[in-house]
Amino acid sequence: MASPLILRTMSPLHKTNPHTNTLPEGEGRLNFPPFRIMIIAGEASGDLHGGALSTALFQTDPTLKIVGIGGQAMRKSGVDVQFDSARLGIVGLFEALLKWRDIWEGYQVAKSILQSGVHLLVIIDFPDFNLRMAKMAKALDIPVVYYIGPQLWAWRKGRIKTIAERVDKMLVIFPFEEAIYREAGVPCEFVGHPLIEEAVSFLETPFLKAEYLQKKRLDPSAITLGLLPGSRKTEIEAHLPVMLEGIKLLSKEVGPLQMLIPVASTLSADFISRFTQSYSLPIRIVEGDIYSVLRAADVVVAASGTVTLQAALTQTPMVVIYKLSWITYALARWLIDLPSISLVNIVAQTALVPELIQENATPERICLEIKKLLDPAVRDKMKAGLGKTVSLLGEGNASRRAAEIIHQTLNNPPDKEEGTEGFWMHLNKPPQSPVSGGGNFT
Repeated sequence: MASPLILRTMSPLHKTNPHTNTLPEGEGRLNFPPFRIMIIAGEASGDLHGGALSTALFQTDPTLKIVGIGGQAMRKSGVDVQFDSARLGIVGLFEALLKWRDIWEGYQVAKSILQSGVHLLVIIDFPDFNLRMAKMAKALDIPVVYYIGPQLWAWRKGRIKTIAERVDKMLVIFPFEEAIYREAGVPCEFVGHPLIEEAVSFLETPFLKAEYLQKKRLDPSAITLGLLPGSRKTEIEAHLPVMLEGIKLLSKEVGPLQMLIPVASTLSADFISRFTQSYSLPIRIVEGDIYSVLRAADVVVAASGTVTLQAALTQTPMVVIYKLSWITYALARWLIDLPSISLVNIVAQTALVPELIQENATPERICLEIKKLLDPAVRDKMKAGLGKTVSLLGEGNASRRAAEIIHQTLNNPPDKEEGTEGFWMHLNKPPQSPVSGGGNFT
C-alpha cells in the first residue's frame, strides 16, 4: 500500500475543497485542503471529552478542520461548534418529548454539516441521537468512529447490531467493553478513560484547601460538602432541592455546614441560584472548577454519571443519587440489568459507594449517608476503594490514543481485499456535496 504521505498528496480528495469541491489554485502545489472531521457530543461530559479529543487531534495534525455539535470545551479547543449541546441534554423518553424542537433543530444542523462535506464522523456517547447521524453518514459513504459508546453492558444490548451496521470503529473507555464489541464483530480498541488525563493538570497542582475556602469566603474549619446535581436542567430540578433539604437536616445534627456547587458547562450559575437563594446555609456556586470543589469537599452528593468517576479521581467520599420521571424510571427498571447504576460501583464491581435511587433519594436518607461518611474510619475505607477503582481506568492517555487511531483511519484506509472497498473509495473522492432528502429521524 502507498505511504500515508503519498495517499494524502495523490488522492483526489486532497485536490478538492471540502466546502466548494473546487480545485485549488496553482497546478501541482502540495498545499492541499485539510481533512474535515465532524464531531458530535450531546451533553456536558461528551463536550469535555470532545474538547480533549479535539486538542489531541490538532496536535496530531494542525491542518485539520473540525466542525460539529458541542459546548464550551470543544469551542475552546478550536472546534467550529454550530449547535450547542446544552440544548440536547436530556434523560429519558418523556424528557425527550418535552424538548423535541431542540432535538429536531440539532438533527437538521448535523444533517447539514454532513451533507456539506466531511471526511469522517466522530460521535461521542449520546447514542439515540448519534446512531441516527451514523446511519446518515453511512448513506453518504462517510466513515464513522464511535468514541465512548453506549453502555450496552447495562441496557438495550440489542443496539450492538445497529452499531455493527453503522460504525466502522469503536474506541471504548472501560477495559471490559472491548471483548463485548469484538465478539459482535465490531472493530474495537480500549483507549483508557479520558477523565484521567483531563484531571492530571488539576491533580498534579498543589492544592491548599484552607486557602481555597478562604478565597470563597468560607470557613476552613467547617464541614464542607460538595453538591453535584447533574449537567441537565431536568437533573437539577430533580436532584438539587432534595440535596439541599438533606443538608438542612444534617446541619441540625452535626453543626455548621457549608456547600460548594460546581456548575456544568451546559448550565448557568443564575439557574442554580434559583434553587439555593432560600437557604441560609453558606453556599458558593462555582463555575469551571470541579476538581477544586472535589478536593475541598469532605463529602460530595452526586447525581449518577461521569462526575462520580471525577470524584473517584480525587478520592472524595460520595453519596450517589438519581431521580427520574416515573415513566422513565419504570421503563429503565424493565430495560436495565445491573445491580448498580453508578460508574464507580460498576467499575469496582462492588457496592463501594451508597446509591439512593428514585424513592430512596430522600432528604432523610441523604442526611444519614453523609453522616456515616463523616466518620474518619468509614471515609478512609472508601478512599482506599476509590483509589483501586481509578487504577482500572487506563494509563491516562485516552484522548491522544483516540486521536492517533482517528488519524490512522484518515491516512491509512484498509485494503480493498479486506472487504472495505466503500471505505477506500470514500478516501479517494471528494466529500459529499449537499443533497436533498434524508430527513427521516430514524
